[in-house]
Amino acid sequence: MGVTVEQIARRLEAWAPPETAESYDNTGLQLGRPEGEVTGGLIALDLTPAVITEASRIGANLIITHHPLFFAPIKALTSESLIGSMALRLAELGIAHYAIHTNLDMVSGGVSFALADRLSLEKVRFLQERDPSAEGDACGLGAIGTLPGPMSGSAFLQFVASQLGLSSLRHVIAEDAVITSVAVCGGSGSTFLPTAIREGADAYVTADVKYHQFFDALDNDGHPAIAYLDVGHYESEVFTEDLLLAFLDSQFAATSWTRTSTTTSPVRSFVPR
Repeated sequence: MGVTVEQIARRLEAWAPPETAESYDNTGLQLGRPEGEVTGGLIALDLTPAVITEASRIGANLIITHHPLFFAPIKALTSESLIGSMALRLAELGIAHYAIHTNLDMVSGGVSFALADRLSLEKVRFLQERDPSAEGDACGLGAIGTLPGPMSGSAFLQFVASQLGLSSLRHVIAEDAVITSVAVCGGSGSTFLPTAIREGADAYVTADVKYHQFFDALDNDGHPAIAYLDVGHYESEVFTEDLLLAFLDSQFAATSWTRTSTTTSPVRSFVPR
């Protein structure tokens, strides 16, 4: 018999312990039988109907995502909702679903470290370190490091857009900014802006920044005290797919692992001509 869902889950959880996940989170096996044999796995940031179709087409009976299918409690599992219809379809197709969410945010080399690597940051460490996991490994949120060389504000914006494949981004940045130290947090990281400032970052790259939160990047004279970039939630975390693919390939080489070809974000940007 080949590898089981439970064996894969145990290896993932040794890397990113579930007890390090945020209290509001729902990581782990979302749907399926732990003892089920895995014939192939598909990796995606989000579970979508297109991802399920892709898994069925390529013969994968396990989908591993960063974002969980069941995030908030549900009272009914019917085809009347997107979540319900996806869960029913997974069950009908015999496809298991596993999510590795904020516990992967917390691990060294995790989500924010993947974003830092994409931005070529050096000497990367946690932006905010937390108490060690039960295994005694360091854990935390966000990451901070230095660019290979200083950049002007405009050059840094262009660099980030190019590295992340962006057609646009929202930002607060001083005209005369010189960027050397950069803090990042994949996903919704606006709460860590004060930490980025305290740690001496010249720029902070994250997502899901609300309008009034951009004012938090200004000093008492109304000038930017730090470059503050909102690059988009999906865009700041999509590299998690490659991160998981590399890990699973290294741990279960005999199993066929595929990164989704689907862009799972439902958001599109309109850029006028």
